[in-house]
Amino acid sequence: AYKTFLFTHKRTIKRVFVALLILLYVAFLISALVLNFCQSFALLVMTLVVLVYLMYAHARDRWGPKIAENYLKPCVRTVKPSWRYMKWLVLLGALLCIGLFLGLETAKYPDQLVSIGGYVTILLICFLCSKHPGQVRWRPVLWGLALQFCLGLFVLRTSVGFETFNFLGEKFEGFIKFADEGSAFVFGDLPVMPTVVFFATVTSLLYHLGWMQFVIHKLAWLMQLTLGISGPEAVSAAGSIFLGLTDCAMLVRPFLPVMTNSELFTVMTSGFASIAGSVLAAFTSMGISASFLLTANVMAAPTSLALSKLVYPETDTRRHGNQKDDRLDIEIPKDRNLLEAASAGASMGVSIVAHIVGNLIAFLSLLAFINTVLTWLGGMVNIQDLTFQTICSYVFMPLAFLAGVPWEDCRVVAELFGTKTFLNEFVAYVDMSNIVKGQVPGKTLKVGSDHAFGNMHPRSVAIATFALCGFANFGSVGIQLGGMGIMAPGRRGDLADVALRSMLTGAMVGLLNACMAG
Repeated sequence: AYKTFLFTHKRTIKRVFVALLILLYVAFLISALVLNFCQSFALLVMTLVVLVYLMYAHARDRWGPKIAENYLKPCVRTVKPSWRYMKWLVLLGALLCIGLFLGLETAKYPDQLVSIGGYVTILLICFLCSKHPGQVRWRPVLWGLALQFCLGLFVLRTSVGFETFNFLGEKFEGFIKFADEGSAFVFGDLPVMPTVVFFATVTSLLYHLGWMQFVIHKLAWLMQLTLGISGPEAVSAAGSIFLGLTDCAMLVRPFLPVMTNSELFTVMTSGFASIAGSVLAAFTSMGISASFLLTANVMAAPTSLALSKLVYPETDTRRHGNQKDDRLDIEIPKDRNLLEAASAGASMGVSIVAHIVGNLIAFLSLLAFINTVLTWLGGMVNIQDLTFQTICSYVFMPLAFLAGVPWEDCRVVAELFGTKTFLNEFVAYVDMSNIVKGQVPGKTLKVGSDHAFGNMHPRSVAIATFALCGFANFGSVGIQLGGMGIMAPGRRGDLADVALRSMLTGAMVGLLNACMAG
């Protein structure tokens, strides 16, 4: 009788149980807000976000088809015949608004004119270096730049956006500090690398629960809708916000063998233009601004798509019509439970740490050797203390200046950008971290430089943070080719053809975002 009762009233019992849980949660939330509002504010925000989404999902499932049929489709049918001409009016209006905003901003801060000039210069360079400049489709380019501008405007120029990302940055910094508990027990005071293991574990858990796929899918849908790109391109770009160099390519692994060269180029550029969440956590633990890193990583997704379609436009006409692959499929992880997912994430984190440590040992040793050779050669012609950083500081000074860096800091930022491009971003952020913290003996730049640069201006720090945010360096080209070559062995020749160009485009994405920050 007991089992029969449970089976008969199973749905009712479940609803009562869920209702009790909700009531208990609401009671706890109200009590927390009354007793300690500041500490409970983050929980309130998360609750409201979940509540809004549940309301949206309910409305979508219940009334979505009716709304689409009765309201959206008639609007589309009305606008579509005249959209060919209306889009130019919309574009003109958007350009006028942007021009007015930039005019007002530069009137208050004339130094920003340099960053605007740098922004235009980088776009012009990308167009001149385009594989097929006469076949550029401007919709993905303009929409990608528009999304970048809107994100930059929201985060960097509005108090709401700045406080939002600052809030997220603070919570992110607080969250990754939990890694200190585990690392202190095993390693003692070694905070950076264990952070990577912890965050990789969390990412694996989010994947197992399906939350990561959900966020990536929604971001990909937005970019596909606005930019008019294929589904795999959108998924890869959205995944690059959270995942590593080859991980975002793994999201679209089934499609790699049949992608066009332009689509392969876009996938590779998305990987080069951003950094993985686990690496972002490591940079944050070094003292780099989490809010700047988060903003730069989010802005990199639409910007990488825009520059990809500018530098390597799609020439396969089938991809512009009905044969374009619009699927937004994301591979589901095969872990059977949370424990297995956490273990797999930790193992992945260890491999990432090994890769980072190995690269640091190799590249710093190589840098010391190169600097010794350059100093020896420079001494022959009476050039004292000639180093790799010194050469980079002069070669990349124009780019640093165009990004909006104050002149007195241009050589510092140029050194950092050169270090990031020719060595890797980890070494560059280590250098910058030491400058920001003032841990530079005698006001010199660490890791081999002997020039009196001193600490950077806050604006220079912000611009450098954006410019360095990405895996675009020569070492990463080999990693990307190796990883994607295994996933699509038949496309290794095509991947090799576009690899170097995509890496340089990824570096341009960082500079373009730096111009926006400037």
